[in-house]
Amino acid sequence: MFVFAHVALVAPFVPLANMLPASLGALSMSSMALTLILAARWRIVDRLMGGPDKSYGAHRWLGFFALFGALGHWATAETYGAGAVPVLAGSGESVGWFAAMGLVVLTCAAMVRVIPYHLWKASHMLMGPIFLLAAYHTFFVASPLAVGFAPWTLMAVVSAIGLLAWGQTLLRKREITRLVTVEKATPFEGGVDVTFRAQEPLPTFRPGQFATIARNIARAETHPFTIAGGTETTRRFVIRAAGDWTDDFISTVSEGDTFRIGRGVGRFLPQVHANRTEQLWVAGGVGITPFLAALERMAPDNNARVILIYCIRSRESSGAIADVERHATRLPQVDLFVLSDTTGDRLTPTRMTEIMRSMNADAQVYLCGPEGLKSLVTTAWQTLGKTGKVHSERFDFRGAYGLMDLIYIGKPALEMGRSLLTGERELPHAPSGPRR
Repeated sequence: MFVFAHVALVAPFVPLANMLPASLGALSMSSMALTLILAARWRIVDRLMGGPDKSYGAHRWLGFFALFGALGHWATAETYGAGAVPVLAGSGESVGWFAAMGLVVLTCAAMVRVIPYHLWKASHMLMGPIFLLAAYHTFFVASPLAVGFAPWTLMAVVSAIGLLAWGQTLLRKREITRLVTVEKATPFEGGVDVTFRAQEPLPTFRPGQFATIARNIARAETHPFTIAGGTETTRRFVIRAAGDWTDDFISTVSEGDTFRIGRGVGRFLPQVHANRTEQLWVAGGVGITPFLAALERMAPDNNARVILIYCIRSRESSGAIADVERHATRLPQVDLFVLSDTTGDRLTPTRMTEIMRSMNADAQVYLCGPEGLKSLVTTAWQTLGKTGKVHSERFDFRGAYGLMDLIYIGKPALEMGRSLLTGERELPHAPSGPRR
């Protein structure tokens, strides 16, 4: 729908032969502008998107749309018309080429997890100048968009808002943070359970929200982590190794270190009050953190039940299993299922369906874990015809691909290329004979 809207925008104003490149160019420009708007982190936009994690996800997909539109436009565009300012048409053509190449390089860099976070973040800041070049190309190249007043005006408005968002991102003050000291750091297999303490009361948070953490040094990188609990002056986080920053944090953090943490944000909010509806909480690994904070906040009662499914590799790698079990014992309304890979007790579609079957149709589902786990739970819920909403939080904010991901994605393409070169027509993954 988003793509076809751009075709509808330019169709009445350009010849049929130029409709495809004009539509793809408009798609790329509007997608880039929207990524800049989402990156500006305007609160009203985050609320409309359903939380910052949803904004991050939309930002990523819009980046793909921008790249697709730019490559398609570059491959199909032909000179048409004199342009809005004929004397600038030549420079508009050259600038557009640089903008397209810059977008390709920066998007590819954003997709590869092997690039250190600080380099990725620095390169991502260049998206603003790339957008500025693309805007120059849009308005001054000998382009169909310069002929039609309506699409040209709309692109001008979108570009202006995008540039405003980029400018605010560059000029905005850093998030107000509070100075905290590491009170306790307990390592576990693949991560660390850390508690920070502040000298003064910290801003309140709601279970399920996350906050940024940064070292107490100038221009330190900030990273978001879900709050696992805390009091008026403490905050607890359970952090696993997921990149260069977390690897360094886990290996070096110790009691007495100083950090700065931000306020709690996010719209992933499990119900903890007494008049809650029936809920299903499903966590994978450190995805337990929002539910750990929710368990800590709950008081014992006999109202609507909460079913908590906690999927772990092993007790040693869970980090918070003892606290989860302690809270489940304390709270009669909580039914806990701990499923461990090491014992072979895994969450299967059949097991998931059995647990869900007895739940009310309008029960609420909260998921925090890998995408495969989310897919399994969502599919089972929909198959049973349940009407309650499924809430989920994005697990990987950067959304990049690791080396093994790239190998998995690239292997079929390489196999297909090899078969074409050698004259083979067999599909690379077609079975060679009957299964036995």
